[in-house]
Amino acid sequence: MSKNINKIDKYLKGVIPPEHVSYQHRQKLRREVLDEIERKQTMPDKIRFWKIAAVLALVIFAGTIATAVGIKIYRYRFEGQDSNGVYHFSTEPEIIYDRTYTDANGTAKGIVISRSRSVTLGSANTADVEQAQRDLEELDLLRRQDARELVGVIEIEVNGHFDRTFQYNYTLSDGRSITMGEGDNDDNKPVDPAQIEKVHKEIDQLRKKGERQLTRVIDTLVDGELQRTCIYKYILADGREKTRGESDPELIPPEKILNSEQTQEIWRLRQLKEGDFLGFQDKQVHGITFSFETYNLTLSDGTIVTHSIGTPKGQFKTNLTEADWEEFRHLRQTEEGEYLGTEEKVVKGRTFTFKRERFILSDGTEVVWSVGELK
Repeated sequence: MSKNINKIDKYLKGVIPPEHVSYQHRQKLRREVLDEIERKQTMPDKIRFWKIAAVLALVIFAGTIATAVGIKIYRYRFEGQDSNGVYHFSTEPEIIYDRTYTDANGTAKGIVISRSRSVTLGSANTADVEQAQRDLEELDLLRRQDARELVGVIEIEVNGHFDRTFQYNYTLSDGRSITMGEGDNDDNKPVDPAQIEKVHKEIDQLRKKGERQLTRVIDTLVDGELQRTCIYKYILADGREKTRGESDPELIPPEKILNSEQTQEIWRLRQLKEGDFLGFQDKQVHGITFSFETYNLTLSDGTIVTHSIGTPKGQFKTNLTEADWEEFRHLRQTEEGEYLGTEEKVVKGRTFTFKRERFILSDGTEVVWSVGELK
């Protein structure tokens, strides 16, 4: 059984981006960035802008890396349009690190890290998918050259767990300007094997001492067998937060493990909201109550999958669910937040003024929202 668990662990590390706490949370946050960008535009400016630009805003996360011989630009594939009219693009996952290291107990462990880039575009003037793909490739190049201007910052805290999105302005070669929301990824930073192994060894020690927090649970039911991935957050000695996905040792390892293509298809179907939505269900996992959002999905090869994503409820919550985002948006629109004051911060060498507000959701979740504008 131990051999099977190690095999599953290695597989999961390869298909779950280790830096992403919650895909749904990041996507919703980026939709809020799009809304904030649109809000700042006056109506005449918006009309003129949409006539000359293919998109108003792009939202990007999950960095790629530069190769040793130069900059590599990735080809974006069109994943589809979701029920909200948002267009989704992504790059092929690329394995950037695949090695074995020896942990503190002398046990050989494999590390597989893959990265890809996903982008969501507003529906207006996005009918020309091929032009949008070319724009994304040019934006990759501009980003690597740091040919961009930081124009805004959005910060959110969920029960004290901090997240930040940057708003950058890019000018394309044909003169169009595009504002984008991005995470704080360093695409140009090369992979340092020694640093990766150091982080994994520190995480091994934290895991052994039980110093971690269960932030998400992913259940995949195939042919009656349950595959469960637990996402844990670790706080390193230097203050950095790292997340890792692990199989649940309390469950019997399944006989059938989905391959990487099937796993990618599951996430694509979920982001497009395809399949049968089965609603929400509360379940206890390791002493914590999680709210599971469940879909029945049929993959292209005929495999039927019941896929559930569990988010902690109440004080244990670190990310907002889709329902939370809807409630949070309503509270903002009705101005039911508590004003916490205005403060100035220097972010990436530029001074921003932040208006901070606190909102309390119906389940007690505390959300602190602040939008930074250039002083």
